[in-house]
Amino acid sequence: MSVLSDLTAFSTPGRERRVTVIQGDFAVNGEDGLVLTTVLGSCVAVCLYDPYAMISGMNHFLLAEPLPGHDIDPSALERYGAFAMEQLINGMIKRGATRKSMRAHIYGGASMRGAMGDIGKSNAIFARNFLDCDQIMVVREDVGDAIARRIEMRARSGQIKCSHVPVSNAMKIATFNRDINPIRDGGDVDLF
Repeated sequence: MSVLSDLTAFSTPGRERRVTVIQGDFAVNGEDGLVLTTVLGSCVAVCLYDPYAMISGMNHFLLAEPLPGHDIDPSALERYGAFAMEQLINGMIKRGATRKSMRAHIYGGASMRGAMGDIGKSNAIFARNFLDCDQIMVVREDVGDAIARRIEMRARSGQIKCSHVPVSNAMKIATFNRDINPIRDGGDVDLF
């Protein structure tokens, strides 16, 4: 089995519950009818799927690593790639996945604003290197350029849809996502 990226297969009708993964968050789940979603600019989302455990996970991080020599406030760790990757991988393992059977997709890493440097490129490189060190196979990437992306991932099957979003729409969506509260109902969805 492999992670599916067929956009047409994603349009199956039916009632789906959606969980938005905002900056600094991650979600791990295998519930049928649940879709993990996020919108990215220079941020990166890593999506993991284990076809044997039939669970998926998604994170969303803002920066690859802190600048050398800078002290990090522990409450700010969630912004960084290492924290986001550890949380996601450990969350998958707690649900029965193994590193050997996980498959990864990397999304985002756009070059959105010239004044911000190439944060997106650094984020994408960090994610790739982290997964390589953990020996998790990357089966698909959609990173770079000056475009925003909307990611939707079916938790049970690992199917992923990546849509390119006009930057003006992405800014509106990102503002909306920041203002909503993710679902924290104590059910099968673990959001941190």
